[in-house]
Amino acid sequence: METSNDKNKQQNLQNHFTNLPDFDFEEWASLHKSDPEAFEAKRTDWLKTCVTDAPKKYQKRLNGLMFHVNTIRRLEKNPMQTCFKLTSMMMTSLNDMGTFFSDINSTLSNNNEFAQAESTSADILEFIRS
Repeated sequence: METSNDKNKQQNLQNHFTNLPDFDFEEWASLHKSDPEAFEAKRTDWLKTCVTDAPKKYQKRLNGLMFHVNTIRRLEKNPMQTCFKLTSMMMTSLNDMGTFFSDINSTLSNNNEFAQAESTSADILEFIRS
């Protein structure tokens, strides 16, 4: 059951994604071909704007993630190795998230079964009014 708080959180998240800076793929691709240094400067500014515009509670994590990605980009020998490394990082994160949700689902199912077992085996006491 969705609550009004859930709807507000979803609306705020949706508003954040609609407020992202404009991104025109053709313009970016053209800039990358014609002036890679300007492309890199624009990419960095665009990402910083995305982080700055994100809700405060996500900014520290986003900055850490951006630092990690930039470190991988700097350390790898070529773009293909960078792509493989970043893809592997994303897949690991996705698998971890899947495991987390599976564990939560299992815990909730077990708690629900326990709660049902408890409620069906309770002794009912009769209180006599004086």
